[in-house]
Amino acid sequence: MASLCKYAATCTVFTTALGPLPHIGLRYRRAYCRGGWGECARYAVAEAVGRESVPAGMLPNEQDAASALVAIA
Repeated sequence: MASLCKYAATCTVFTTALGPLPHIGLRYRRAYCRGGWGECARYAVAEAVGRESVPAGMLPNEQDAASALVAIA
């Protein structure tokens, strides 16, 4: 079984349905929360500048936004 991201318990992507399309949330959870967290934009920001700096609405595939947040920190 794939390992779970250490931020999963407090991550909005893992803990919420992500609006009216819950199947998208399931895809993100499979791709990022359960083993692929090293590629997750939210994970990258949390590791670089702290969990409190991750925008609540940031999606795991927003690497450009993550890079910008890390660069200004």
